[in-house]
Amino acid sequence: MLELVKISKEFRTGFLGRNVKQAVIDASLRVERGEIVGLIGESGCGKSTLGRIAVKLLMPSSGHIILDGADVTDMPEKQFREFRRQMQIIFQHPETALDPQYTLIESIRESFNKIGIPEAEQKGLLENISEEVNLPLDIVDRHPNQVSGGEIQRAVLTRVFAFEPRYLILDEPTSMLDVSVQAHILQLLKRKAKQDNVGMLFISHDLEVIKAMCDRVAVMKEGKILEDGSVKEMFQSPKSSYMKQLLENSA
Repeated sequence: MLELVKISKEFRTGFLGRNVKQAVIDASLRVERGEIVGLIGESGCGKSTLGRIAVKLLMPSSGHIILDGADVTDMPEKQFREFRRQMQIIFQHPETALDPQYTLIESIRESFNKIGIPEAEQKGLLENISEEVNLPLDIVDRHPNQVSGGEIQRAVLTRVFAFEPRYLILDEPTSMLDVSVQAHILQLLKRKAKQDNVGMLFISHDLEVIKAMCDRVAVMKEGKILEDGSVKEMFQSPKSSYMKQLLENSA
């Protein structure tokens, strides 16, 4: 289980850091293996910040990150490397995860090498994962600016799936894709969660996607998690007035 326990994050700005912005306030959330947990809320409410904290791209100001029973919050990077392999993140803008000077295959092979996959096994692994994510192998020699957004996202998924992660943080992973590509990627992620027992935190503002994808949902406002529950509970009988407002606005 991935647990975020009483996480807070503040950012200091201005002269000598005198201005303090509380991006996340005392937020707790859990993600079980094999389940997809949605995190919803308006732009700027702290969803993406919390997602980045989950994979330690940002350090919390307070609180704890618990991964399969181990507190990894203050774990040194050298010791955390194996945990990092278990936790991967996919961003809204997939092109930011790829070096524009590398071809797709060079970026993919970089990940293969990083996790110690022998060169003799890389071709077979690439063929298997690319078939799973529907990445055409005749485009992998191209640079990111020579392919579509959907193809870039599939290349990113190929890299991520090579790590065989236990948990995925999905930060608006399909919002930049056209509808047909979006549907395929969402189906793939849902299948991955159930077949490979991958826990996923799905951050999105799209309530229809959340309803179709997720097992549980948490709603966030102004850095705080107001409530969470099963998809049925949250969409049929929400407790917070804010969740009711989100549902009314999306109707």
